[in-house]
Amino acid sequence: MKITTLKVGSIRTNCYIVEDEATKKALVIDAGAEPERILGLLQKNGLKLELIIATHGHFDHLEGVRRLKEKTGARFLMHQADLFGLKTTDAPQPDGFLADSNTFEVGGLRFEVLHTPGHSPGGISLYNEKEQVLFSGDTLFQGTYGRVDLPFSDEGKMINSLQRLLKLPPETVVYPGHGNATTIGAERNVIKTAW
Repeated sequence: MKITTLKVGSIRTNCYIVEDEATKKALVIDAGAEPERILGLLQKNGLKLELIIATHGHFDHLEGVRRLKEKTGARFLMHQADLFGLKTTDAPQPDGFLADSNTFEVGGLRFEVLHTPGHSPGGISLYNEKEQVLFSGDTLFQGTYGRVDLPFSDEGKMINSLQRLLKLPPETVVYPGHGNATTIGAERNVIKTAW
C-alpha cells in the first residue's frame, strides 16, 4: 500500500490517494477540493481510480468529488446518514452506500468500514487490518478528536466511536481528516479524556 497525502482546500483537508502498487488501482479518500491536483497525481503515477469515498458529509470532504468522478468514472461511496451534506456542495449523488462492517477491495487492498458517528451521523473510518492502517476522517486526530458542537454532531456517539477505535491494535497508523498521522497507541490518553 502506498499512501499519498494532499492537503486541499481552504481548511487543509487531508485527501488521501491510496494505491495498490501491484495493480496500480487506487482509492481516493476525502476529495475535499482541488480535483485537478488530485487528477494530476493519479495521471503522473499511472493509476486507475476505482473508488472515491467520503468519510463524512461535510463540504470540505466533498467539493472535489464531482470533477474527479466525471474525469475518471470512479464510483463514489459514503454513508447514507450524511446525505444532508450534499445540499451544501455540488457533489453528486453516491453510486452506493457504505455501512458498518461492510468490506471492499481496491486491487489487493481490503478495507473494513467502521461506522464512527459523533462528528456527523454518517461518519466512517476505513480500516486495513493487514497493514494496520486506519483512515479516521474527522473522528480522531493527532492529540484530539472531532468537533461535536456542529449541527447533527453528537457527543455521546463520539465517545462510543472513540471507545471502539481504542480497541484496535496500538500500532495501527491513523490517517486523520486534518493534521498529521499518528497511531492508536499514541492517542489512547486523548481518547480516554473524551469521557
